Amino acid sequence: MSLHVLEKLAATNPECEIWWDSSPLVYAGWKEKVLKDAPAEKKAAWTEQLTRLFDAATVQKTGQMGFRGVTTNPPLSLQAIQADPTFWAGEIRKIAKSRGAADIEGIYWETYLDVVRQGAALIRKAWDVSNGKYGYVSGQVDPRFVTDGALMLKQGLELAAIAPNVMVKIPGSKEGYEIIEELTARGISTNNTTSFTVPQYITCMNAVSRGLERAKKAGVDLSRWRSVITH
Repeated sequence: MSLHVLEKLAATNPECEIWWDSSPLVYAGWKEKVLKDAPAEKKAAWTEQLTRLFDAATVQKTGQMGFRGVTTNPPLSLQAIQADPTFWAGEIRKIAKSRGAADIEGIYWETYLDVVRQGAALIRKAWDVSNGKYGYVSGQVDPRFVTDGALMLKQGLELAAIAPNVMVKIPGSKEGYEIIEELTARGISTNNTTSFTVPQYITCMNAVSRGLERAKKAGVDLSRWRSVITH
């Protein structure tokens, strides 16, 4: 068996995790395109490798996949809509009918929540069989509002309510760290994004520590809570 370079990387340490950086809904189409362009002598090996990393049928049956989780954001989730425009056009029409065609922001946000919901459902089994350690889908608050703490908290709670394997992705801004603390205090898993500097990492860790202290004092269940930081 020939290992993918990501499998080799994961094998360097038992705590090393490889995450898919897009909606799981687009993986099959991405894989098909990669294999279509693969050199003939490598196609069989690549097919094996990419199937081990993620195969929807296998995940839903056994909960096993090479990726440990998935991280998304609104632009990445747009790829899922572009990959299946007929289906999503129908879904968006339903949302527009429900909310009113003039509510552009509401239609956009509800559509994004639906993409996150479907992605989370696709890999939920991985979360179940790992007792909440793996199988998360990161859903991000709207990146246009990195300084609006109240709105980020509202959106974060909406994302967390979708499914237990949805991790809320929050930007590395002053207001973002305040929301990370608050979500952590409620036992909600977070992914701190747009983190590029050591001070950001330290600020995030401090926010998480404060949130954990509050959660423990309040008796919040943290058995399936996780915190990650991404660029």
